[in-house]
Amino acid sequence: MVIFLYGPDTFRLNRKLKQIINEYKNRGRGINFAVFNSLDEPANDFFAELRQDSLFGEKKLFVVKAPVSNKEFKESLIDGIEKIAASEHNIVFVQEGKVLKADRLLKALSKLGQTQEFDLLENAGVESWAAAEFKRLGKPVSPKVVRLLVERVGNDLWRLENEIQKLVHFAIDREINIDDVAKNVTPAISAGVFDAIDAVASRSRERMFALTRERLAAGDHPIYFLAMVAGQLKNLLLIKSSPAAGAAGLGMHPFVFGKSRAQANRFSLDELKAAYRTVCGTDLDIKTGRVSPEAGLDMLLARI
Repeated sequence: MVIFLYGPDTFRLNRKLKQIINEYKNRGRGINFAVFNSLDEPANDFFAELRQDSLFGEKKLFVVKAPVSNKEFKESLIDGIEKIAASEHNIVFVQEGKVLKADRLLKALSKLGQTQEFDLLENAGVESWAAAEFKRLGKPVSPKVVRLLVERVGNDLWRLENEIQKLVHFAIDREINIDDVAKNVTPAISAGVFDAIDAVASRSRERMFALTRERLAAGDHPIYFLAMVAGQLKNLLLIKSSPAAGAAGLGMHPFVFGKSRAQANRFSLDELKAAYRTVCGTDLDIKTGRVSPEAGLDMLLARI
C-alpha cells in the first residue's frame, strides 16, 4: 500500500494521517512502525529500513514526511521508485503545503497507489466542516452559530477545532447559542489586516487609507484594527529575526506563518522595527488621550 497525502490544509491532512496510524496500531502492529523526515534523515536510511524483514513477516508501516521539501531526498525516491513499488510494506508519504500537479514525485507515486490532496476549505466548506465537527461531538448547533464562528475564526481548522471544543465544554448541559460565540471567541486576524500590511510594504498610501476606511465601515474599532496591525508586525519581526525557527519554533499556525513569511520578505529588519515602534507609539497616544482613535489612526497611516 502506497499513499501520498499532501496539501496546505495541515489539519485535515494530519487527522487523516493519525487515522491511518491508529488503524494500523489497533491491529496490534505498533512495533512495526517507523517515521522518516526528509529534513533530518537521508533517503538511504529509509531504503535500508525498507529492505529489512519485519518480525513474524508482518507488513511494516512507514511514514515519510516532507518528501518534496528536500531535493536530494526527493530525487532518491524517484530513482528508487521501483524498490518502493516492489515493497510489500505500507508506506505513507506526507507533504504539508502546495504540491504542483507536474511534480515528478507526485506523478510517480500516483501510479503506485492513492493520492489525496487537502486544499484549504472555502467559506461553505468551512461551515460544513464545523457543523459536522459539532455533530461528531454530540452537540449539533444552528447554522447561525456556525456562521458566526467561521466569521470570527476563518479557515484555520486548528483554531476552529479548539474553539469548538471550548464551546462544547462551556455549554455542556445546554444548547450553544450566538451569545456564547460572541463572548468566548475572539476574532482572528482578518484578511483586511494582511491586505493593510501588503499596502504598507508596497508603500501604497492611497490603498492603506482605503483599506482602513473599509475595515472601520465593516465595524472594526480603530483600537482593535491597530492592535491587529501591531500583532501582525510583531509576527513579521519574529520571522525576520529568526528565519530558521519555522512555524512551530515561533508558536505560529502554519497558515499564518506562511502568509507572514512572504510579507516579511518585503521589508528590511530596520523597516519593520520602525513600523512597529510607530504603531506602538500611536497606541500609547490613543490610550493616554492625546489623540482620538480615528485621528491617531489617520496620523499613523500618514507616518508609516
